[in-house]
Amino acid sequence: MKLNIVEYSGQGKPLVLLHGWGMNSHVWQPLLPSLAQHAQVICIDLPGHGANSHLPLGTLAEAVAQLTPHIPADAIIMGWSLGGLIAQGLAHALPERIAALILIASTPKFVAENDWAHGVSPDLLALFGRSLQTDYLGTVKRFFALQFLSTKTDTRVVNALRDRIMEHPASITALEQGLTILQTADFSQAPVTQPALWMLGKLDKLIPASLAEALPEMGYQHIAVLDSAAHVPFVTHPELFMERVEAFLGGL
Repeated sequence: MKLNIVEYSGQGKPLVLLHGWGMNSHVWQPLLPSLAQHAQVICIDLPGHGANSHLPLGTLAEAVAQLTPHIPADAIIMGWSLGGLIAQGLAHALPERIAALILIASTPKFVAENDWAHGVSPDLLALFGRSLQTDYLGTVKRFFALQFLSTKTDTRVVNALRDRIMEHPASITALEQGLTILQTADFSQAPVTQPALWMLGKLDKLIPASLAEALPEMGYQHIAVLDSAAHVPFVTHPELFMERVEAFLGGL
């Protein structure tokens, strides 16, 4: 079965948007008119999510394989959170096809371990995994709320966005498989070779801003830390977010 793809009119290189865990492409809606001024935007619901909830997400390699036919030549991949991990997988799998990456509140390695301090606690992901079995919708809603923690955001706007996303929920199988990808994917020793903009929120409760200190050691040059943002900077700080994106795209 093929993925359902939504193309949004725009000008420039193809820009493929990959959302995060438990979400879908509705999360990008407020940003699409701005992005379309700079690129031909392609929104893809990850397998098991949104319009593609009938498909399994699978392993990282399987997710990359499902997305591969839908990545055009000279594409820029904008990946948020889990979508950023999958974007890195695509960059390694399709080095000639992918021109650049924009990685939002993402990381080369999501889980903190002895040799990697710039991730979330393994216990937190395990807690989400257990909670899925007993309160699927509640778990996704709590995860959504966690992404906005510490930011000054209109609660009504956040709740409306959450409700719109939850109209097309991810399958519980895909959520479990997504957690496994978050737990196991590791690009900390395998940086991508394409130009990459990393955009982090200083107040992010999931991806520590300290990651900005580790990325230059991996060879990355384009790193932005937004002081008053958390895990969803494109929703909470769209103007500042677009300034960074426009500057990066202009330099390619």
